[in-house]
Amino acid sequence: MKVCKKLLHVLLRLSLLSCVSSQNLDLSSLSLWGKMADFTRECSYWQLSPDLPIPALEELSVCLHLQQHVSTPTWTAFMYRHPDGMQAELGLAGQDGLVYTWLFGKKWSTPVHLPIGHWHYICVTWSGTSHPPTLYINGSRVNYTTDDVEFPPSPLGYRLARNGTLTLGVSHYLIQGEMHVKNKTKLNGRVSLFRMWGEAHTAEQVALLNCTEGDIIRWDSVYWLTQSSLPIPDSHLHCEWSLYEVKFTMIISCIDGNSTDAYKTRDLADQWLRLILPSHKYHLYRVSVQVSTWPFFSNDNGETNMERDEPKSLAKSSSNWFDCLVHLNVIPSSDVSNVQKNVSQLLNNKPLNTSSLTLTAISNSIQVNSVEQFPPATVSPFISTTTDFMVTTVGPTSDIFFEVNINVTLTESSDDPGFTIYTWLSCIFIPPDMSLLTYKFMEKSYSVQHPSPLSNKIDSVWPAMLEMPRYGCLFQVQVTTSSTQEETKNTIQTLLEKKYTNGAINIELKSEDIHIRHILLESCPETRHQTRKGLFVWPVTMALQTANLSCQGNPNKTATRHCQLGFPISWNPPDMQQCVFVVLTIPDLEDIEVTSENAMDVLEIIESLLQDHPDLNSTELDTVLNKLKQIVFVSWMTPPLGKAILNIISDILESKSYLELVTNQILNITEMIGDKMFCFDQSNYTLVSSGIAVTSVIVDPNQFQRLTFGVSFASESLNPEIYLNKDPSEGTVAFVTLPSPLKYRFPQHNGSQPRVQFQFYGIKTLFMNNPNGTVLNTYVVSASVTNASGPIKDLEKDVEVTLYHRLSNPLGKDVHCVYWDFNQNEGEGGWNGRGCRMHTTSADYTTCLCDHLTHFGVLLDISRNPIDIPNEEILTLITYLGCGVSSLFLGITVLTYAAFEKLRRDYPSKILINLSLALLGLNMVFLVNSWLSSVGSSGLCVAVASTLHYFLLASFTWMGLEAVHMYFALVKVFNVYVPSYILKFCVLGWGIPLVICCVVLVVNRESYGSGGESMEPFINSNEFCWIQDEVAFYVSVVGYLLLVLLCNLAIFVVVLVQIRHMRINHPVGIRSSLLLQDLKGVSSLTFLLGLTWTVAFFAWGPAKVPFLYLFCILNSLQGFFIFLFHCLMKENVRKQWRIHLCFGRFRLQEYSEWSQTGTFGAKHKSNPPIRLPSVRSIKSSSTDSTSASSNSSQRQVSIRRPSLDCVYKKSLAIPRVQLISNHLPPKRRFFPEEETWPDRSHQRHQLPIA
Repeated sequence: MKVCKKLLHVLLRLSLLSCVSSQNLDLSSLSLWGKMADFTRECSYWQLSPDLPIPALEELSVCLHLQQHVSTPTWTAFMYRHPDGMQAELGLAGQDGLVYTWLFGKKWSTPVHLPIGHWHYICVTWSGTSHPPTLYINGSRVNYTTDDVEFPPSPLGYRLARNGTLTLGVSHYLIQGEMHVKNKTKLNGRVSLFRMWGEAHTAEQVALLNCTEGDIIRWDSVYWLTQSSLPIPDSHLHCEWSLYEVKFTMIISCIDGNSTDAYKTRDLADQWLRLILPSHKYHLYRVSVQVSTWPFFSNDNGETNMERDEPKSLAKSSSNWFDCLVHLNVIPSSDVSNVQKNVSQLLNNKPLNTSSLTLTAISNSIQVNSVEQFPPATVSPFISTTTDFMVTTVGPTSDIFFEVNINVTLTESSDDPGFTIYTWLSCIFIPPDMSLLTYKFMEKSYSVQHPSPLSNKIDSVWPAMLEMPRYGCLFQVQVTTSSTQEETKNTIQTLLEKKYTNGAINIELKSEDIHIRHILLESCPETRHQTRKGLFVWPVTMALQTANLSCQGNPNKTATRHCQLGFPISWNPPDMQQCVFVVLTIPDLEDIEVTSENAMDVLEIIESLLQDHPDLNSTELDTVLNKLKQIVFVSWMTPPLGKAILNIISDILESKSYLELVTNQILNITEMIGDKMFCFDQSNYTLVSSGIAVTSVIVDPNQFQRLTFGVSFASESLNPEIYLNKDPSEGTVAFVTLPSPLKYRFPQHNGSQPRVQFQFYGIKTLFMNNPNGTVLNTYVVSASVTNASGPIKDLEKDVEVTLYHRLSNPLGKDVHCVYWDFNQNEGEGGWNGRGCRMHTTSADYTTCLCDHLTHFGVLLDISRNPIDIPNEEILTLITYLGCGVSSLFLGITVLTYAAFEKLRRDYPSKILINLSLALLGLNMVFLVNSWLSSVGSSGLCVAVASTLHYFLLASFTWMGLEAVHMYFALVKVFNVYVPSYILKFCVLGWGIPLVICCVVLVVNRESYGSGGESMEPFINSNEFCWIQDEVAFYVSVVGYLLLVLLCNLAIFVVVLVQIRHMRINHPVGIRSSLLLQDLKGVSSLTFLLGLTWTVAFFAWGPAKVPFLYLFCILNSLQGFFIFLFHCLMKENVRKQWRIHLCFGRFRLQEYSEWSQTGTFGAKHKSNPPIRLPSVRSIKSSSTDSTSASSNSSQRQVSIRRPSLDCVYKKSLAIPRVQLISNHLPPKRRFFPEEETWPDRSHQRHQLPIA
C-alpha cells in the first residue's frame, strides 16, 4: 500500500507538470530574434515594460538595427526619459539630415545620410564621467559636434538615471508621472535587435558582437509593451553566431519518491543534452547545475503554481528542482532565431524517461541567448562538468609560452574533426591560468589500426582491427605560473594524456603523440602601412603587445595595432576608428608615391575611393590608370595583387565613366598583368573579376600542338568561367583555338618558358569606338604570346575564334570579323578587319579566322544608324501622338465622304477616299505594332510587318494615282474615254502593293520580323515588327517610295508651271488678291502627294536629328492635314455637315441651289452630248463652280483661272477652265470641246458637278 501511494504521488506530480507545460509558451515564441518592430502605421510605438526597469549605469552600450520606410523631417529611434520627466537621459533621433545623440539632457549632432529602405546598424556607447557618447553607424565611428544644451544637467550627475521610461519609434514626455507621446517625432520605419549592455563596447566589439544578446535589455517580448503594434517576421536581418548560453529549470521525478543530489543531476543533464542535441551541430562546452531556490512557473495569465493552490508536496520538493546553465557551441554558426527555436523545442519536447526517473525541462524557463564568450568555470553553488586546471603557485608568477604538436586519433568519425579537437583543447586549457592562443588544424595524415571493442565476442562478425583516422594539429599555450619550464611542460603532457570522451568520440593520446617545446616571444617587424587615413609606420613590437601611433589627420587621436602570436608571428589589422580620412578624393592620389611595398595599400585606397565616387571624369580616370600602371611596373605580380587590379578595372568598366579615350591604356594594363605573372608554380593561372578575366598558360614548345581557350559567361555582374583544352559546352560565349604553327613564334633561347596569355572582356563599354553604322555584338577575347620573337601575324594556319552573338541575328545581317588595332584613330585604338575573315555564321554564333593574335570581336552591321536615346524617345512620342491624331481625322474624312453621296460623285473625291483608307490602315497598324510584337509570336510579327508594309506601299501608290489624275485633268488636256476609270485605279492602287508584299514573302519569309531577342511592351520596347532584310528594305520600300516621290514631284512642278501660265492672263489686282489662296493650294498639294516624305532623304550627318523631327511631325500628321484641307476648309463639305449634322440656327436647309442646278441641267438636253466618262469629263470638273456661280456669272473676265484653293477644297478636283464670256479670244482655248458651247457658259457653269 505504501508503494502504491508513492507511485500515485509521482504520477500525480507528472500529470500536473505535463498539464502546466502544455499551457505555457515556448521561449522561442517570446524571443524577438527573427522579428522586428513595425512603426509604419499611425500611433505605433513600443514601451519598455515597467516591471523591468533600467538600473543606474556608469557605462553603457545600446545597439539596434534601423530602417526608414518614408523620409520624415523629424524621427526618433528611441528615447529614455528621466523618471521625473526633466530631461532626455539617452536617445537617438534625426532631423533634417542630422542624426542626434542624447545623453544627460545634452545632444550631439552629425550630418549623416541614411538611405531610405536600407537597414543600418547603429550603436551608442558611453564610458566614464567626462567622455561624450560615441556613435557608430554600420560599424564605423561617426564624429559629431556638441549642440546647445536644452536641458539642465542630470540631478544624479554623470550616471544614467534608474527607473526611467523608454520608448521605441517615438519620443515622449511625462506629466505627473503619466507618459504622453510627443507629436511629429514618430519614426516611419522599422527597428530590430534593440539591446542594451551595462558596459561600454569598444569599436572592435561593436563590429564583431552585433549578434550577441544584451544583459540590461534583451530583444525579447517580455521586455516590451508593444501597444497595438505587434512584431512582424524579419526576413532581411540574419545574425549568425556560434556561442550560446542556455538557462532552464528542470525537475527530476524519481519513481521511488527520493531526491537526487546536484552531482548526479549534473551527470544526468549532461547525458540528456548530449542525447537530444545533434552532435554534428551542437557541441557542449560546459554543463552546470544548482538546486533551484524558488521553483515556480506561470501560465499565460501570469498565475504561478502557488497562486493556484497546487499540491504543497510538489512545491515543497525543492530538492528535485534544479537550475541548469549550459554553454553551447554551434558549428557552423547559425542564425540566432533558428538556434533559439530549435534548442527550445528540443528541450521542451524530449524529456528524459528511464525506468527509475523522469527529467523534464520547464517550458517557459528556457532561455537561449547568444553571448560574447564563455566565462571561466563556475564555482559553488554550481556543479560543472569541467574541471579547472590550477597551477600551484609559490612566489611570483610569470608567463611561459609553449608550442605543442600532437597527433590525434578519433575512435569515431566526426563531421568536423578540427572543431572536435579544438573543443577538447578548450576544456583543458582554461583561462586565466592557461590560455589557448593559436590553433592550426592539419588535414588527415593517415589511418591507424585499433582493436575492435566487439571482436572479442564469440562468433563475432566484427573485424579484429578497425581503421581509425589520425589528425595532426599545432597550437600555442600561455601558462601563468611560478613553476619551472620543465614542471609546466610535464603538467601539459599529463593533461593531454588524460582520456577525453565526447559522446561516441573518444580521444586518448600516448606520450609519443605529443611534442612540446618552449618558445620565446618574437617581434613583429617594422611595417609601413599606407591608408586613406594617412601613412602609418608601425614600429617593431613584441608579440602579444599593441603598438600605438598618432593619427595623421588628428594628432590627438590614436591608432592601434596588435602583434599576434601565430605561425608565424604577424600583425593584426590596425584599429584606426578614431582617425579621419586624409585622402578624400581621387586627385589626392597624386601625393602618394607607389612602391613595391605599398602597392596593395594603394589599391585598397583606390577601391575605397571608387566606392564613394564610382563615376570618374577624364582627369580622375587618368590619375587612377597612371597609378595602376605604376603598380604594375614596380611590383612583383602576385595573384592577389593582379586580382585587386582587375577588380578596380572591372569597377571602372561598370561605371558611367567615358572610356573611349583610355581603351588602349586599360588593355595594356591587363596585358601587363598576365606578362608579369611569374610567381605561380602550376602550369596556368587565371584571374577573374566581374566581366573580365586574364589567363596565363606556360607551354612547352616541343610538345605544343594546339591550345584552346573557352569562356562561359552568364551575366556582366558575375565572374566568367574559364576552361582550357576542353570542347565548348552549353553557355560558351567565346572559344579560341591556337594552331600548332604558333610554336615557331615562341621566344627562343631567352632562358624562360614561353607563355600564352588570354584575355576576356564581357563589358562592351570599353569598346565604343566602332565604325559608322556598326555595333559590337559579341564579347571580346584576346590572345598573345609573352616575349614573342616577333609580331604574331601571317600565320601559316589561321587562329579560329568563335564568338556568341549578344543579340541574335536570325535574318543574317552583315557580320564583320575584326580585331582591335592600337594605332587606329590617331593612337586611340579602333577596330580593323585586316587579316580576319568570317568563316561561318548563324543566328547565335560566328566563327572568324585570323592570321594574327590580338583582341577579336564581331561587328554587326546596322546601316540604319541609331540615334541617342533621349531624341529617340521624343521622336517616338511625337510619332505615336501624330499617328493617333491622324487616325482620328482620317476616320472622320472617310465617314464624311462615305455618308454624303453628293460629296463623292467626282473622281478626285473617290481617289481621296481610297488614299484616306490606305493612310488610316498605315497609322492603325503602326500604332499597334509594338504592342503586338510583345506577344512574342513570330508568325504574328510577320503578319503585322507585312500588313504595315502593304499599307505603306498602298498609301504611296494612291498618292501617285492622285498625281496621275491631276496630270490628266490639268496638263494633258484631251478627250480620251477610259472605261471603268476608278475601277482600274483601284486595281492599281490596291493590287501593286499586294503583289510586292507577296513577292517578298515568297522570296524570303524571314525578311519580316523583329530586330531583337526579347519582347517588351509598347512604347518602351525596342522591338518593332518590320522588314529586317536589307535588300528587301531598300528595293521594296526605299526604291518604290523614291520612284513615286520623284514622279509626284515632277507632276507637282508641272502643275505649278501650268497654273503660273494661267495666272499671267489675270488682271494685276486679282492676281495679288489670290496669293493666300495659292499658298493654301500649294500646301494642300504637298501633303496630298506625300512630298513631305522627301525630308527623310536629307536626314544625314549633322542635320540628321533636326530633319528627323521635321519628318516625324509632318508625316505623322499627314492625315490631319488632309482632313484640314479637304474637309474643314472645303465649303461644300461644311454645307453638308450643316445640312445633316447641325440643329437650330446652325442647320442649313437644303435650299434650291442643288435643285436649281438639276433644273438647269434638264434644260440643256439639246446641247451636244458630253462624252462621259472621260479623263476630263464633267465628273472630273471641280465642284467649286457651284458655289461661285452667282459672282462669276456677272464678272466680265475673259478667262477664269484655276484656283489652287479649289484644288485643296475639292479633294484635288482640278477645275476645268471655263468660258464665262464671249470676249475670250478664239485662239486661247484650254479645253477644245468647249467650242461646242459658245453661248452657254453661264448655264454650263450651273451644272451640278459634285
